[in-house]
Amino acid sequence: MTPDSIKEQNDTLASLNQALQECVASQDMGKAMDLALQRQKALIKIFECLENDPSNLANLKKISTETLECLSKEKVLIRNQSTKKRNDFLLRKNAIKAYMSPIAA
Repeated sequence: MTPDSIKEQNDTLASLNQALQECVASQDMGKAMDLALQRQKALIKIFECLENDPSNLANLKKISTETLECLSKEKVLIRNQSTKKRNDFLLRKNAIKAYMSPIAA
């Protein structure tokens, strides 16, 4: 794999990571799943090319680190959204209980 090809693959991977994080943030999970699959295929292609050439070990480590960081960010985004949804549900539930309690008494 040539240095230009590696750079092109890295740019593609970076754009997929960015788009995926935007989809997760906007809760567009269908599109996020498609992008995650594309990212997985791109990573497999990059790793297969880089692992055959020991001189690219630094690139392999860099891409691995960046990918793990992106996965961590996505996990945090999803966890925060889940927590917010749960809190919103509990607030609505408590509001309904408070509204209904004088009626039940």
